[in-house]
Amino acid sequence: EELAADRKGLARVVLKKGKTQIFRDGSPMVYSGAVDRIIGRPPPKTGDVVLVADGSEKPIGWGVYNSVSMFCVRLMQLEEEAKRDPASALNMERLLEERLCSAVDLRRSLGFPSTNTNAYRLINSEGDRLSGLIVDIFADVAVIASSAAWVEKYRQQIQSLVSKVSDVKHIKWRSSTDILKEEGLDMSEQKEPAPSSYSGTVKVMENGIVYLVSMEGQKTGFYADQRESRHFISTLSKDQRVLDLCCYSGGFALSAAKGGATNVTGIVLH
Repeated sequence: EELAADRKGLARVVLKKGKTQIFRDGSPMVYSGAVDRIIGRPPPKTGDVVLVADGSEKPIGWGVYNSVSMFCVRLMQLEEEAKRDPASALNMERLLEERLCSAVDLRRSLGFPSTNTNAYRLINSEGDRLSGLIVDIFADVAVIASSAAWVEKYRQQIQSLVSKVSDVKHIKWRSSTDILKEEGLDMSEQKEPAPSSYSGTVKVMENGIVYLVSMEGQKTGFYADQRESRHFISTLSKDQRVLDLCCYSGGFALSAAKGGATNVTGIVLH
């Protein structure tokens, strides 16, 4: 309440009774069926910062609003967190910087990038508490995948922050057109700015295996979130015959071969 006092016109999304605990427990997606009413005139627009309150109108946190999506608010910070870190409360730019720095520190603590792996997921949407945002690092290229209206709104800030990550020299922005339609955005009307124009392929290494990643491929171009699964397959494959069905990059087949499989078959279905 104190932090919001100086924000004139800040809308309040009031939840139905009995719908609060799931969000206090960490779910960031406030679905429209959980909302009782919205207090604020004029009503908030897509991308606006709003307070989220319980049935007694007491704030439990804040997030970004969407007037069209079934997820009408993506919670960014709970009340207790805002009290501990008032500088980032109700401040998307500051929060983005803090969350990105935390994600970088976490990956560095896990050893990424390393001499045998320079392809990894830097931002994992809800996993890094930035719902709707994915950032994969492929050598010196950062691929940013957007699937939320708020991500498109803060595109310039996100690109600027990601460009400062060590070793990143190029950025490719990829908007999930079909999902963003459900968020109320028609991406066919959007123009691709120069900073996102990186195209072609980039050579990367994962667990000692070299891949060519297409910037126009599925998702971000490579399923970086399957690294541990591919490594696990390699530990099971010695002296085995392995079929990699519906393979995309061939990562599971290559990992099986590295693990000592006697026969490996990869099938690509279109």
